[in-house]
Amino acid sequence: MAAPSPRGGLGDGVRNSRSAPFSLHSRGVQLLDTTRLFDAPHQIKSASRHLRDLLSSLYVFALIQSWLSLYNVLITISATAFYSFYHVDNNTVAFGLDWTLVAFVIILPMLGFTWLAFQRREEALRDLVQVKSLLLHIYLAHRDWLPSGSVSSMHQATVQQLLFSLVDGMRAYFLPPRFYSRHYPYTGVKKKMMRIATERAKLVRGITATFKKLSRSSEVLQQAGLSDVQLVHLASNVYQLQCAFERMAVIKEYRTPQGIRALARFYVVVFIPLFFGPYYAAVRVGAHSFAFSLFLAIFLNLALVGLLNVSLALEDPFDNQGLDGIYVDEALFEAEQAIAMDEDAELAGLSDQSGFKAGSGAIPAGAMMATPGDQIQRTVPLERDSDTKQELGRISQEPPLVPHTHTQSEPEDIQTMV
Repeated sequence: MAAPSPRGGLGDGVRNSRSAPFSLHSRGVQLLDTTRLFDAPHQIKSASRHLRDLLSSLYVFALIQSWLSLYNVLITISATAFYSFYHVDNNTVAFGLDWTLVAFVIILPMLGFTWLAFQRREEALRDLVQVKSLLLHIYLAHRDWLPSGSVSSMHQATVQQLLFSLVDGMRAYFLPPRFYSRHYPYTGVKKKMMRIATERAKLVRGITATFKKLSRSSEVLQQAGLSDVQLVHLASNVYQLQCAFERMAVIKEYRTPQGIRALARFYVVVFIPLFFGPYYAAVRVGAHSFAFSLFLAIFLNLALVGLLNVSLALEDPFDNQGLDGIYVDEALFEAEQAIAMDEDAELAGLSDQSGFKAGSGAIPAGAMMATPGDQIQRTVPLERDSDTKQELGRISQEPPLVPHTHTQSEPEDIQTMV
């Protein structure tokens, strides 16, 4: 006998769902709806939305400019004015130039390494997703893979603190920018570069030591009776977590080909505005307007500089220097909250960890993190017996992963050594 249909369902055996059984939009029904052509409120909202998008695009175009844009504008104005008013035998230096050379020598390589930088960003995002997932599931393995009471709350708190230490170490490693290529051509900065490399090595050693402790923590589960298959699965999770971190570290330290970036930077900022001045002078002769040729030169070159700045900003997706970077600090904060939260209270609409009711709109304490060295007051949702307090006290006395905490007032080169 067939099961009765749920009330309000679509038929026998079909679950009542808020989702449509098929998409009207994907079949073009809404796009071909002629009634929308005469829907004045809808058309006004659509026109207003597109206008806001256009104005936002102008705002973003201004945001992607930098000091390179100023240097480019100054060279463009000087070159255009020189070639427009400089005369040789009563003739101006004005003639047309072929932009095909610029397209193949400059723009095409820039698009190429922009694509490479974006691919590296996508790879880093995939690894960051794996880091967040593995951090939570490693903790859940230590908490839930054995019956309740098989392991002490001290062990769970120890694993939790080890995972928090990993998060702190990753935050301190990924956020500070690197300036190796900016420093090494100049004299007097070798010591700065050595200090940056030394502090980076300290962070890597601290993270590696934490991984070793995390791997050794599975011995408690083995003694409590966890099967060999589950132990192998847990060890595989720790291994995958470290591999994801190492892949992100490689993206942090190694960039796209430096020669292509140097060529693009020099040609876009200096060569094109300087040696394409005769082209803009020819535009002035044809348009009989110096202002038109000057503004055409400025905005064309600003477009090239903007493309260059977008490419350079993607080189280090973790330093929060560009519009399209990875919010690694936010992702690691979410990982911490996922580990520390009480899921029963969260599902009930209450969160003891954040101190506010779900949906209230209040910002949890510790969500605003000014610097990578900030520490979050985390609440461990475990019973604090005497053994637990003793173990947590021992962990708190161990050397921290972050050997140096900077402030906003410190010089830029010191911030890179965090």
